[in-house]
Amino acid sequence: MKRLFKWALPATQVDRASRPAMGGRDGRPTGIRGRARMSIEKSLIVTIATIALATNATAGDLLSCTFTPNAWNSNDWLLVKSPRWDHFGGWVQREDCIENETPAGATPKELLGKRAPETYTSMVLKQKVKGKRVDVYATMAFADRMAPLIVIAPALGADAEGRPEYREHWEIVLYDEGLNVWRHVLKDGKPWWRKAAFVQCAFKPNVRYKLGVRVEKTPKGRMLSVCVDDAVKMGYMDDSLPDEFHVGITGCEGVNRFYDFSVER
Repeated sequence: MKRLFKWALPATQVDRASRPAMGGRDGRPTGIRGRARMSIEKSLIVTIATIALATNATAGDLLSCTFTPNAWNSNDWLLVKSPRWDHFGGWVQREDCIENETPAGATPKELLGKRAPETYTSMVLKQKVKGKRVDVYATMAFADRMAPLIVIAPALGADAEGRPEYREHWEIVLYDEGLNVWRHVLKDGKPWWRKAAFVQCAFKPNVRYKLGVRVEKTPKGRMLSVCVDDAVKMGYMDDSLPDEFHVGITGCEGVNRFYDFSVER
């Protein structure tokens, strides 16, 4: 697979990227919605680039699949719930993608608000990935405003019923007003999260976008980089990023569709 990322941060930029960009939060219950203002600080590097996408796997791919019927193996994946709600969502198979389960008859406003917990569906690859540099790609779309994402989780827990449940994890989120990176942890046994990085740009509903995430060890520390198609790239330094982790996808806060997924190192 041709690499999505064809750029590197100069050493001087890495030196200046020691603090993650912080954004405000509107207090919504799902933890990944935010209205972000453009932040071009020393901790956030945004660049415009041309990205080549690939359709065939190569020796560097750990996994590459499309989410069409019979083209992916659910046994490779593990459904995971959020520690914030009891809801344990699944996927709906469509002709050309998978879609998160959403409550029948709910309006887009309800899916984004009071019924948002019922939209949460997430899964990760059972096999963890590890490497000096790991690239994760997914093609996705949202029907209204938000919020399909790629998730990184160093370890999983379980709820009282034994269902897989997130502990510390990162969410790299695409929504109508840009990109957010959220870091989630448990504090005193309760979920807690903060926005680690963000950028404002316009994404449209019912349009397929290729989201790429790179987790990388650099001479200056660990770095998470994000790119979308040929439009936006950003990155920030975060030494709490794990060496080994599960990767996957989450649909929430509306109807989200996922068309393919791949991991490369």
